[in-house]
Amino acid sequence: MQITLTIPDKKADSFLDVLQHISYVKIQSSVVPTKKPKKTAEDSAEEFYEGLKEAIHDVNEAIAGRKKLGSVEELVAELRAS
Repeated sequence: MQITLTIPDKKADSFLDVLQHISYVKIQSSVVPTKKPKKTAEDSAEEFYEGLKEAIHDVNEAIAGRKKLGSVEELVAELRAS
């Protein structure tokens, strides 16, 4: 018989320790992908501000002559891809 259990990550190690001491139990480990938590408004705002800071840094580097910015066509292509 095969049984599938879902155990919280923080409890899994201790549960597996108990099972390993039972001679007739065979443990086959499997990794099940978990759902990604939904982005909150706070996460989105943080990503926006990080992107904005990076863009301002890039513009300042271009003004100082240390970086060459891409063309408008490249910008439009990047926006369409995302």
